[in-house]
Amino acid sequence: MALFGAHVSSAGSILNTFERAKDIGAEVFQFFLRSPRVWRWKGISNKLVRKFKEELEGFGNPVMVHSPYLLNLASSNEELRRKSVSVFLEELKFCDSVGIHFYNFHPGTAKGISEEEAIKNILVSLEEVFREYEPSRTTVLLENTAGERGDMGKSFRELAEIVGAFNGVRIGVCLDTCHAFAYGYEINTPKGFDEFLREVEKTLGFDRIKAVHANDSKVPLGARRDRHEHIGEGYIGIEGFRNLLSHEYFGSLPYYIETPKEGDMDVVNLRRLRELSLV
Repeated sequence: MALFGAHVSSAGSILNTFERAKDIGAEVFQFFLRSPRVWRWKGISNKLVRKFKEELEGFGNPVMVHSPYLLNLASSNEELRRKSVSVFLEELKFCDSVGIHFYNFHPGTAKGISEEEAIKNILVSLEEVFREYEPSRTTVLLENTAGERGDMGKSFRELAEIVGAFNGVRIGVCLDTCHAFAYGYEINTPKGFDEFLREVEKTLGFDRIKAVHANDSKVPLGARRDRHEHIGEGYIGIEGFRNLLSHEYFGSLPYYIETPKEGDMDVVNLRRLRELSLV
């Protein structure tokens, strides 16, 4: 049975995430450990870590941390790539130490290099990460992208090439519905959804997909732009989410909305998803 939640702010303290999730009726939630557009992290006191672990154990359901947007494991700029690996390790170690369920990241961007070289850089970066630290509780999730500005991980073939290189490691994929649709997966029609399912099964395998970022799309199919919209109000529409939630496997995953923060729309979007899951 699917669980539904949202990205919530960790402003003030990561402990505030639990209350903010509760306020909107979230069964699962996602947050940033630091501002997503800065490298520096002031860290967390031991007292706060202990309290967070207690809250997390009491919460029970899957919690996800999203990496900073600055990370680029695909970069040909060695300084940037190494800095990205360092921050990745710092956050992954923290997540694993407190029992965070998922650590989600964007694979990286092929800026000024070929896609083949970008994939190679991602593999090298992840090899460095897992050579220094292999998580025992946290699962690392690559998020599919819309393919905007050379973003990698846009197809399941690319994702499978990366994930398949790390058998035995806790690694998988988080499906972002907006990104998938904007890249070209027509998940909102019967034919398109069947083609989407066949490609997932043929390349990655359903079991590698561990979670869903549920976002409608402000841009049409194949536009390759990352623009999130409220559930049912974009080009994906209600049918796309109904297709996913009525599917035996996808209907059993945790769903995290990253829709625009407007008024009480988190509550509205979660209600829409829950209603679709009951049909």
